Amino acid sequence: MLFAAGAIALAALPYAGVPPFTITLLTEAFIFAIWAMSLDLLVGYTGLVTFGHAAAFGLGSYAAGYFAREVTADFFAALLVAEAIVVGLAVTIGFVVTRVSGVAFAIISLAIAQVLFQIAIAWRPVTEGMDGLVGVPLPKIAGFTIDAGAEFYLLTIATLVLVYLGLSRLVASSFGRTLQAIRTNEERAAAIGINVRLHKWIAFTVSWGVAGIGGTLMVFMKAGTTPMSLHWSESGNVLVMAIFGGVGTLFGPMIGAVAFVFLRDEFTTRFEAWQLAFGLVFVVVVLAFPSGLAGIFARAWRALWPTRS
Repeated sequence: MLFAAGAIALAALPYAGVPPFTITLLTEAFIFAIWAMSLDLLVGYTGLVTFGHAAAFGLGSYAAGYFAREVTADFFAALLVAEAIVVGLAVTIGFVVTRVSGVAFAIISLAIAQVLFQIAIAWRPVTEGMDGLVGVPLPKIAGFTIDAGAEFYLLTIATLVLVYLGLSRLVASSFGRTLQAIRTNEERAAAIGINVRLHKWIAFTVSWGVAGIGGTLMVFMKAGTTPMSLHWSESGNVLVMAIFGGVGTLFGPMIGAVAFVFLRDEFTTRFEAWQLAFGLVFVVVVLAFPSGLAGIFARAWRALWPTRS
């Protein structure tokens, strides 16, 4: 009930006098929240730290944007094409990368993202190189154009809610419990009969698929994309969002994404070295609350409504 009330309250913001610029920031933050939740499925629930998660996000952006510009701007058609490409690549490379864990997995994932980054620069007939893919039209649903601003904001919220509910059911299922067992101890999980590699492969594929949804929304919001959406620095940003909010919670990465976008906007207007200022805030929060911003909300909740014995 609280989640539904929160979603309704957020959906009402454009009609409650909230400035359009704030709505734009919230839209971007909610798209990043989808991306951060997809990363949390790997990092927080499976124990696979990746430094190349921008690969899925950027690939989804390019696939959906190119299809929308060259074929049709129908949102669901573009999303379907992007998901087919992202998930297809995830199934292929996931078969290889999920054979390893730890540092090896992190480095291989980083290498994959950088390979896609170089392809995006070199494949100019499709990606237009560093100039970026531009001219992506506004999305359409059932023939109606979704205008920028309030309408696209509502589409983003609806997508975020569906993704959150879907991932919540997934991590609460027996499959999700198995992923948490793998995160805790891979060797013991394998010893009791769990097919560790298969579960990591599925988690990797689902994570990439969800990230592709975020990439599709972002390319429509920005009316284009650039190779920087595939760069390792973007992978670092989404990892910061997840850790800042609190991994292993789903709710935490959403909070982290919103905090990241608004703090970045505030610090860039006030400080020349805004990365330093944000880094200090990040370090303080992580040291004071190892469970992230979600840990602060959890403590406040327990203080207000203690668990009954």
